[in-house]
Amino acid sequence: MNPDTIYCGDSVKILGKWEPGSVHLVFADPPFNIGYVYDRYADDVPDAEYVAWSRAWMEACCRVLRPDGSFYIAIGDEFAADIRVLGRALGLHLRNWIIWHYAFGQNARTKFARSHTHIFYFTKDAKRFTFNDHLLRFPSARHTEYQDLRADRKGRLPDDVWDEFPRVCGTFRERAGFHGCQMPEALLMRIVMASSNPGDIVLDPFVGSGTTAVAAARLGRRYVGIDVSSEYCRHVRARLASLPEHREPQAAGDAWPPLHMDMLLQLYRETKVSLSNLLPNKVAMQVVAASLSQRAGRAYSAGDVARMLESVASTPLLPKLPNDRPFVARNHETNEGKRYARRIQRVRRRRTSHRGGEDPALLLPAV
Repeated sequence: MNPDTIYCGDSVKILGKWEPGSVHLVFADPPFNIGYVYDRYADDVPDAEYVAWSRAWMEACCRVLRPDGSFYIAIGDEFAADIRVLGRALGLHLRNWIIWHYAFGQNARTKFARSHTHIFYFTKDAKRFTFNDHLLRFPSARHTEYQDLRADRKGRLPDDVWDEFPRVCGTFRERAGFHGCQMPEALLMRIVMASSNPGDIVLDPFVGSGTTAVAAARLGRRYVGIDVSSEYCRHVRARLASLPEHREPQAAGDAWPPLHMDMLLQLYRETKVSLSNLLPNKVAMQVVAASLSQRAGRAYSAGDVARMLESVASTPLLPKLPNDRPFVARNHETNEGKRYARRIQRVRRRRTSHRGGEDPALLLPAV
């Protein structure tokens, strides 16, 4: 295996030739077996055949995964339960069953519109794994809505329903155009930041549009991608060669590298508070600056963040957010957080005549 390489061929056969325990992180977005038209793969096989194939490629990935490695799998509704059972059979430990929820879901006439994808987060060991929580934090409602000085200044972690990543539509500037199932780059960056460190090897056995390799490369990881389509592999290599970090030299002084700008815009999307409400909120802005500094590996102040957000406020770069409620400013200069009078809620026994054969023993006892 040569890091920073895109291989063309069958992932099960290729992975079987590599050294065991050589990969730190695997992200797999396999065909969902729903009849999608790929370049070199028939996405419509009998269910039993698909499940057997899923076990084969998952087993091949487990073989090359380090003992402390992490394994993420994106899958649709039809075979999500099978993937969960296969993970257990292969000795993987489920840490999260993540739901990626997005707008512009699939239109439907006879059922509810589908607007989500399952992402399983497995680890090979139950206790030994990489999880960089300091790279994932962002302001919580305690910061953005209440300006609560007692809230954790480092911010909060994402929950297991991810709605901060819109689907890559045809009009998006990151749309590569050669593959119909392109994952959002920011979503893969969250996974790569969470479960790997700079210099680690990140594997995608179905590299497709190349987003996993792009996210890994931009974050200083080593990527390895495999795809059965030589056409997809050619496009992925071209996409990697055209990364902003390759086209533009790393910024010096006060200039912002493209990666840091993308991280800031993603943080803004995660915060879910419109710019007019966010900028006056000193508590939240301090958390945004601290979170950006952790992700970028470079110190940014709240003033730096505010100036950059203001500079893109009237451009298409700034993400559109639904939260535009008026902001109520509070005194941020005090060193003491707001105080609350705690009230203990108690439940009384429900008054009943016990008519109709009710058993008093079934009633809940008073708290």
